[in-house]
Amino acid sequence: MKSPNLRHLRRRQFVGALGLALLAPMAGASVAGAAPGGRTRPVTMTLPPPTGPYPVGTASLHLVDPSRPDPWLTTRSARELMTTVWYPSLPVPGRRPALQLPPHVAAEWQQLVETREDFSVKPGGADWAATRTHAVTGAPVRRRPGGLPVVLYSPGRNMPRGFGTVLAEELASRGCLVVAVDHTHETIAVEFPDGRVARTQDATETATLRALVDVRVADVRFVLDRLETPHRGGAPDADRRPLPSGLAGCADLTAVGMFGHSIGGATAAQAMHDDPRIRAAADLDGAVGAGANAIGSVVDGGLDRPFLLMNSVLGNSRDEVLATLWKNLRGWHRNLQIPTAGHYAYTDLQAQLPPIAAAGNMPADRPAALVGTVDPARSVRAQRAYLSAFFDVHLRHRPDHGLFDGPSAAHPEVSFID
Repeated sequence: MKSPNLRHLRRRQFVGALGLALLAPMAGASVAGAAPGGRTRPVTMTLPPPTGPYPVGTASLHLVDPSRPDPWLTTRSARELMTTVWYPSLPVPGRRPALQLPPHVAAEWQQLVETREDFSVKPGGADWAATRTHAVTGAPVRRRPGGLPVVLYSPGRNMPRGFGTVLAEELASRGCLVVAVDHTHETIAVEFPDGRVARTQDATETATLRALVDVRVADVRFVLDRLETPHRGGAPDADRRPLPSGLAGCADLTAVGMFGHSIGGATAAQAMHDDPRIRAAADLDGAVGAGANAIGSVVDGGLDRPFLLMNSVLGNSRDEVLATLWKNLRGWHRNLQIPTAGHYAYTDLQAQLPPIAAAGNMPADRPAALVGTVDPARSVRAQRAYLSAFFDVHLRHRPDHGLFDGPSAAHPEVSFID
């Protein structure tokens, strides 16, 4: 297999070199090192549990848009997507939680991190197929009067949707219905229910960032359309797989938000610009470009609804790549930064890479360049706090208790830029 090209992530607006440091592992990770005989023993990783009051359920949905040919594979007459939904659930004692990645996707990701210099994980150094989440597949939905606020998620380029699990589960444990989208042929691999695997296409490797965002926005708007299907008594899943009990009609489609990482964050901004159903959007370390390099009309058109920017060491609204957008924001907006975070800190890799390095299965300098030098547990805690509060305020009209008024003693890692 041709390894997906991640060269764009090395550009200044996406990745910063943060120096050399070894991060402490997240609590609960297994960091076994070399096996007897000198063989590499794979690290089995764990994800931090969500902190909200509710257990979390999950399901996957296979969605097909027959009105839109696949833009990246001309032999496909319909656009096919896989999504994951997370939601507050009723307790299901004794049920094992879902895997973070489907097996074929885990295998493709393992090959990437073992062959890319950016990661340089030792062959067999991490068991990506073994990571479990904290959500139970098919658990009954904990419904609430008026429905659950909906939050859409778009991952970074080449990143599987499963790497947004830590933040998605947190929002679900606090009462949101979260829907993550894999952008087929752009992410490293998408596994469908019948066992087919759609891999990265050359067309997506050579496409402009603006072309990628345009396709992603169309994907997101289609997914949002399909979420309306259960309200009309229909089945959104293309294979007509049964939905978890209570999922049909549980969404409050008047309270829709979106967040994304990297180009997924730029997609969130552009999708809110294009679709009035999206009431609030958060961009996690995703540049939008400016002038001739703008990746969407949102840059010049601006936004009149709430917009949150959370960045790593490089990004802030005074950088030229964001200055044009920032001056055109007419609604509530904040620009927060974790100066010691790296680009991938806003994904599950924040929790997963440090244990691999701590076991000696990855060069000690790689986590610093990828997720930064911020303490992993504190980074996750801060991201969860600000993202949850953002959607609480703007989708549920709850108070933020001053969290967005200025720096917080509870989260000293976070700087307020604007």
